[in-house]
Amino acid sequence: MVTLRTAVTSALALVGTAATLTACTSGSESAGVDSPARPSTSVPVSANVVAPAGLVDRTPTGTPLAFGASAYLPADAFRPAGQLAMFTVTGIEPGSASELPESVTHGGTPFYVHVTVTQLANRQLDVPSVVGLAGSSDGRTATLTENPPDNFDRCRATEAPRTLGRGNSYATCFVAVADKGVDLNRVIYWAQTSTDPSADYKAAPVVWSDGSPVAPASSPAPTS
Repeated sequence: MVTLRTAVTSALALVGTAATLTACTSGSESAGVDSPARPSTSVPVSANVVAPAGLVDRTPTGTPLAFGASAYLPADAFRPAGQLAMFTVTGIEPGSASELPESVTHGGTPFYVHVTVTQLANRQLDVPSVVGLAGSSDGRTATLTENPPDNFDRCRATEAPRTLGRGNSYATCFVAVADKGVDLNRVIYWAQTSTDPSADYKAAPVVWSDGSPVAPASSPAPTS
């Protein structure tokens, strides 16, 4: 069985080409992989958002946000100095391993992350990517990220349009996979694709949560 803890090494080596980012989680295992880490919650699958007028500043590293709030982040994580897009994470909800194939869960527990992506460019551009977003248990450490199966009702990975104009949005979902017994109640943006310290989101992620305490984000996120 592929473990989440060992998956991080190969995933980080492929960060330049991977469609999703991965890292490890830590925590004690509990009996029953099919048991969610916490009771199911109702999470909006999309947000009704309006693009701000004019230019916006990139959301600083280490910014804490509530679910439903928006961050202005690179539309392409591998071009951190390029066009910004608006990302609105509406929440993360627990699932059960029995709902998904082993190729998605890797023996862990799935959580479903719902995010609405809004174009901020003043002309039609490639649709912004959600690469760089991940589930997290502590606000610093990213978990394994997978695409859900086609037509999976609890987490629909919407087929995004090829391009979007300013103010246009699409809502999508991805699967965050935790080690058994670990509860993912936060979503982070943790991309580290620049040598500029002000863009080192791995050291200090942007964190969406329900308001529960978040560990300080000034320390680098663990990689194992």
